Amino acid sequence: MEGKSFEEAPLRFGTNLGMVLELYDMYQDDPNSVSEEMQTLFRELNAGGGGLTKDNQQSVKGMLRLLDDIRLFGHLKADIYPVYRPKFENVPNFDAAEYGISTEELKKLPASLVSPHLGGLYDNANDAVTHLYEVYTGPIAYQYMHINDTKERQWLKETIENQPKIDYSKDEKIELFKMLSKVQGFEKYLHKNFVGAKRFSIEGVDTMVPMLDHLLTLMADENIPNLQIGMAHRGRLNVLTHVLQKPYEMMISEFMHTDPMKFIPDDGSLELSNGWTGDVKYHLGGAKTRSDKGIEQRISLANNPSHLEVVAPIVVGKTRAQQESVDKSGAPDLDFNKSIAAIIHGDAAFPGQGVVFETMNLGKLNGYKVGGSIHIISNNRIGFTTEERDSRSTEYASDAALGFNLPVLHVNADKPEHVLRSIEIALKYRQEYNKDIVIDLIGYRRYGHNEMDEPSTTNPMLYKEVKSHNTIDELYGDQLVSENVITEDEKNRIIDSVAEEMRAAHDKIDKNDTAVKDDIKATEIVLEGQKNETDSEITVERLKEINDALFDYPEGFTVFKKLAQVLERRKKPFEKDDNLIDWAHAETLAFATINQDGTPVRLSGEDSERGTFAHRHAVLNDSENGERYVPLHGVPDSKATFDVHNSPLSEAAVVGFDYGYNVENKKSLTIWEAQYGDFANMAQVYFDNFMFSSNAKWGETSGLSLFLPHSQEGQGPEHSSARLERFLQLAAENNMTVANLTSTANYFYLLRRQAKYLDTDKMRPLVVMSPKSLLRNATVSDPLDVFVNNRFREIIYADYKKTKVKKVLIASGKVAVDLMQYEKDHPSDERLIIRLEQLYPFPQEEINELLKGLRNLEEVGFVQEEPKNMGAYQFAMPYLWDAVPDRAEVKYYGRKPSASPAEGDGESYKRIQRKIIEKAMNV
Repeated sequence: MEGKSFEEAPLRFGTNLGMVLELYDMYQDDPNSVSEEMQTLFRELNAGGGGLTKDNQQSVKGMLRLLDDIRLFGHLKADIYPVYRPKFENVPNFDAAEYGISTEELKKLPASLVSPHLGGLYDNANDAVTHLYEVYTGPIAYQYMHINDTKERQWLKETIENQPKIDYSKDEKIELFKMLSKVQGFEKYLHKNFVGAKRFSIEGVDTMVPMLDHLLTLMADENIPNLQIGMAHRGRLNVLTHVLQKPYEMMISEFMHTDPMKFIPDDGSLELSNGWTGDVKYHLGGAKTRSDKGIEQRISLANNPSHLEVVAPIVVGKTRAQQESVDKSGAPDLDFNKSIAAIIHGDAAFPGQGVVFETMNLGKLNGYKVGGSIHIISNNRIGFTTEERDSRSTEYASDAALGFNLPVLHVNADKPEHVLRSIEIALKYRQEYNKDIVIDLIGYRRYGHNEMDEPSTTNPMLYKEVKSHNTIDELYGDQLVSENVITEDEKNRIIDSVAEEMRAAHDKIDKNDTAVKDDIKATEIVLEGQKNETDSEITVERLKEINDALFDYPEGFTVFKKLAQVLERRKKPFEKDDNLIDWAHAETLAFATINQDGTPVRLSGEDSERGTFAHRHAVLNDSENGERYVPLHGVPDSKATFDVHNSPLSEAAVVGFDYGYNVENKKSLTIWEAQYGDFANMAQVYFDNFMFSSNAKWGETSGLSLFLPHSQEGQGPEHSSARLERFLQLAAENNMTVANLTSTANYFYLLRRQAKYLDTDKMRPLVVMSPKSLLRNATVSDPLDVFVNNRFREIIYADYKKTKVKKVLIASGKVAVDLMQYEKDHPSDERLIIRLEQLYPFPQEEINELLKGLRNLEEVGFVQEEPKNMGAYQFAMPYLWDAVPDRAEVKYYGRKPSASPAEGDGESYKRIQRKIIEKAMNV
């Protein structure tokens, strides 16, 4: 430590204050009893005229406690509430005298004692403490002292405490005022001209719009080209209009029910889509390419229904897709500076909806991280009619973020310049640490939940203050007038010009040009569906070359002995014709060929690397040193990436993420796999409101695939059913494929068909009721020759004698295999089993043709192992009634209706299952 000065000593007390003071006592008794660094600190302090002497030690202790309290609790006294300031109890008053130190004593201490980074900025500790008080209790309040990482915490402290005074130029202030006038003027015009129409006004947190615009400027300085925005309905119309620059004519057209697309810019910079059913205007998104910040930037606002926070993981998934390069073999390359996620939350929804926590939990996980999302809480201080006291158990709406070690900035929404400063700090932090950060933009809500509500009936005290509070254009305009930046006349002229501009746009619209329809149907190309064409690209030689490469491990790599023996079996189908390719092997070959065709594959889910049932082993772990190897990364001639990740124990956020990823990268075969199919219902909102309706509502297409383990195998009610019936209930207008397979070759070709139609107008989600016991079942496994020059078959049946067949049984998945195994033991020409591989779209024409040729047909039975009120029976019967000839009877074979999907006792399952099979197979 020789030659080092006080400025280099480790003066970062924080919660270590008590320990430091104990060390000082030890130093006074014996300087050599403490480290050289602490000796330097105490020696320099004692050498200073007012340093730590016996007489003023208590004063310094008091000052240090005061500093800690200001940093820890300053937010409780901060000027962050435009209206309706809450009352906090037992808040420190930060009076130096109460900490045992006077102003005069503070003036005798060096500013560097307050913090080394303030030493050269202030003459003494008193000036430095005053500065800190102003910083921590001003229009931006800070919470970061909870962060565990000392380096990160110190960086935040120095960034916050060293920030320069906010000093925008005259032109910058005028531009900010113009933008705020547009934001507020837009709302005023709509409120006046479309009385009672829902728009979910942004008023009260208007500064969110210039905040997002300023974020684009800052991103341009960092050369970041993409911004992904997610938000609920409040303020969406304003963000669309002033951030994505959707013309006034288009927005007003939507209020008038005329065709807005007539006014879309000709330059192609604005991308908007709509489905055949459409959606309300405040759920719609879009994308805009802008070049006004110095670089070309694409801003995307995600479509979102009324389910508020569910869009959060979707936006993160879209961001990750933009950050990845996937047009190469191996794993994707990831660049955090290609895109940023900005997620706008509601103050009631942020602590109230669990998907927020699930999304924040993705922040540092390898398969999901995006280098830090910027969370903005649009804090209206109310949720519908529920005030803060009834909507959360925490002081702030943002407090959930503290558990993830994230910094929180609370900012007064009526202080526009401070709002811009908050986003500057947020992006700077994101770039430094690649972590999420939260901005709590605290304002109010000008009207009720929608513009027809009268909030004073339920929230009288809050709305007394809101109704007497001026709008942001008036507030900031008056500030600029008082600063002599503009005159009163200039202020009024700028405000009035917005209404004039909107009136001019309004006058361009022909109100008779109605967009109201009396008939709505899907587009023809969607209704055409997907074809099952023979795939001549698959040869024995190609598959063998792939299979050989899967065993080409890195030199010295040691596969776990028992696993090596299992994997070695995958060589046998290429050595002897009678050896079979099981489910996982077929899947691996399919992924390899899909990669060779130039389509990337992303697979994620709980235990997806190994597979829930220890069947996949997509990632191998060296049993000696733990190194990892992905055999599919070594496939020859691969032109795209293969990426597999074990997900956190979360269904909702992970499904949302993977949906967003696929929406952004439509060329990727993106797959989410449930540990058991039953668990998928934790993500039901994404199935209902996004995957299967997004094309009809928004023109947003997805090819996301779901692997949902499903079948009755005596494992009880919660490990038997992927709720097949729910997907079939949602099935319409070719919005999905639902399959329950009995052939590994058919699985191979189903995956290839799904990949083929990605990024086309016929792309659609795939739902596979994936197997459990059938993963290794010989009846399901196919020999190599079935994989060559074949196609996906929607129904499969054995050779039969037309004149002999009296009874046809139609079944899917495992129960079909049970029937096949019974048929093997008790063959009969009078029975024909049709394996219904694709449930939706239902292969009615093919079944019709088959049944027509059976002249002696007496009965068609639909067999399922699910209860009668579940499974595919209710869905399939209308199709079968149309297909079955009048001479034949239609029957049901399966479990009776039940509130529970399966028996809890394994032996009871076996008896009931056997009865179903025997009854169905009886001729």
